[in-house]
Amino acid sequence: MKHILTIITMLFALVGPHPALAGPLLISGSSTVQKLVVEPAHRALEKKTGVMIDSSGPGTMNGVKALMKGEVSAALASCPLDLIFPETGLPTVGTYQEHVIHQDTVVAIVHPGNKVKALTLAQLAGIHSGKITNWKDVGGPDDRIVVVVPPPSAGTRAFIRDAVLQGAAFADKAYVTVTDREAVDIVAKSPIAIAMLSEGFVRTGSGKVKTVKTPPLKRQLSIITKDAPSPELKAVIEFLRSKEAKKLFR
Repeated sequence: MKHILTIITMLFALVGPHPALAGPLLISGSSTVQKLVVEPAHRALEKKTGVMIDSSGPGTMNGVKALMKGEVSAALASCPLDLIFPETGLPTVGTYQEHVIHQDTVVAIVHPGNKVKALTLAQLAGIHSGKITNWKDVGGPDDRIVVVVPPPSAGTRAFIRDAVLQGAAFADKAYVTVTDREAVDIVAKSPIAIAMLSEGFVRTGSGKVKTVKTPPLKRQLSIITKDAPSPELKAVIEFLRSKEAKKLFR
């Protein structure tokens, strides 16, 4: 009996624990990536790869900070890695790697009753910086503008500041939301509000708000890892990059 137990122990040491016994991979970060990419493809991902994941969306910067502390296996990011460095203290030279999953579009939204149909980048910058404070200055009604912006933890905020504001600060009186869905709800109820967020959230809230035409604002959605991804993470990344997965994205 002792001999049999020894053999079983040796075999277990060689093959390792069964994947089913391992806990899920913890992935945290961008709510945009979580809600529009990971969650819709979650079941198909686990079925295809056999890898279980547990995702949360406290914001790109919070996800990266958790990765730096070793609290999660990977971070979800809705802005490029070079915009994450100054926000988190992530080393610019080192082992952190960016794995682009999907291309996303950031759009500007207003209340359906707002007559403004298009805004230039200069006008968007003026509005978000607080230099333009009345809708009449951009072809709208004679009324003040309420700027709705993402929280500091959001990759979308970093992207807007880089792509629209060219590094300048947001207006002091801008209303800071907690989630993108909150931004949609605020704009849907307020004729004087404006927000910028992923086009995917506008689609899920179809009819509530109106998209304003602007120059294209494309960004990448990615998964950040420390060092090369583990075999399990690599399988997750490869699946999310597949045509099969992209059909499921919102």
